Amino acid sequence: MDVRDFLDAVTSARIDGYTVQQWSVYTSESRGLSLGIKDREIGNAHVPLKLGESRGARYRFAWDDGKVSRGYVERRLLEGDPHSALVAARAAAYDDPDAAWVAGPASFAEVEMHDDATARLAGGGVDPLVVRLDAVRRRVAEHGFRTWSGSFSAGVARSRVVSSAGLDVGCEGTSCGWHVTFNGEAGDGFSARAPESGEAFESRLDRLALTAVLLDRDAPPPEAGIRPVILHPHVVERYVIGTLLENLDGATVAHGEGHFRREQFGADRPVLREDIGLRIDPLQPLMSGSYRYTTEGVPAAACAYIERGRLIQPLLDLKYARRLGLEPTPLPSDSDTMFLEGPPPVSIDAAVAEAGGGVLVLSVLGVHTQDSASGDFSLSAPQILVLGPDGPIGRMRGTISGNLFELLSTDTLRFVTFEGENLPGLLFRCRLDPQ
Repeated sequence: MDVRDFLDAVTSARIDGYTVQQWSVYTSESRGLSLGIKDREIGNAHVPLKLGESRGARYRFAWDDGKVSRGYVERRLLEGDPHSALVAARAAAYDDPDAAWVAGPASFAEVEMHDDATARLAGGGVDPLVVRLDAVRRRVAEHGFRTWSGSFSAGVARSRVVSSAGLDVGCEGTSCGWHVTFNGEAGDGFSARAPESGEAFESRLDRLALTAVLLDRDAPPPEAGIRPVILHPHVVERYVIGTLLENLDGATVAHGEGHFRREQFGADRPVLREDIGLRIDPLQPLMSGSYRYTTEGVPAAACAYIERGRLIQPLLDLKYARRLGLEPTPLPSDSDTMFLEGPPPVSIDAAVAEAGGGVLVLSVLGVHTQDSASGDFSLSAPQILVLGPDGPIGRMRGTISGNLFELLSTDTLRFVTFEGENLPGLLFRCRLDPQ
């Protein structure tokens, strides 16, 4: 990706008497295809078949008076008027000494990120979509769903990170994904750098169709009180891992605003159950969360944040690595390269049998309103399946409440395997209040 004109402007410009002393620029360009389905209509005016491309750059400048600028330059300015972008950057400069440094050269692992079939699809070769659209239509007809919506997409992207400290690294990768919703409620999908197999696609559709059928049946709710609750992996990703990552974030740790304290990292005392761990591995091939480097130029690597219930390290970009006196870390990118580990998992069938009289929670609302520092939660759950003696029998709505950190420390917590999901579900007991 040619950014010479922009970099020439960065290194030579003098804005209001100030020059850029250190800089880091992350450029990206992409092209792709997307097809939407709205209320059974494929590619209508609201969700047309689209072929598009984009280009832009993220930057961080450290000026000679110590101030820092961070921002994004769109394609028009990047290619035609870089001086205006620099004027805007200087106008938004602020004091932030810990952010006034950039990454230098490093060793970067090779990661498989490009799939030829996905690249062809991104270029307009839509034939593979026909087969998958037909598979969706068959489920709609078989189960008599009132409506369905969805999307299919594929793209190719190139990126590059260049810095004044001598860093210059680039790569190319593909991306593809789909999402389908039946009856306007039950939804699922898949994303990666290459499509899943046809068998895996069909299996995920079948599981989604079964969920949609169950959500269309009302079931008598159990009485309010402490009940067995299974969290679907989607809820684990959104709430459980989201809360852990928020508390592990370098800014949260540095400001003392979260549940985890600076002095706990690297200490031998566990903060969760001793078999709980959280790690990432962005070097996994063809995963949505795979990458070679962060936007700041930090090399990708396998990285543990929590191990044996102990805090290993926070999530650290360059700024908060300097503030905390630690090394910057790779950062999570997507859930398929993220691993929540714990006790040996049980199958979903075994978990459902164990949780009889309880519920399976498929989705929650209000995640961002919870107190992540304390771990206290009270989550509205609009999609709950009531569990009878032989499995899920139908839908109820309710609220689940408790304390996440207490749940992640209890001996009765179980991990649950769900077919097709990288993350586990969780089985525990907490308060359930039907609505």
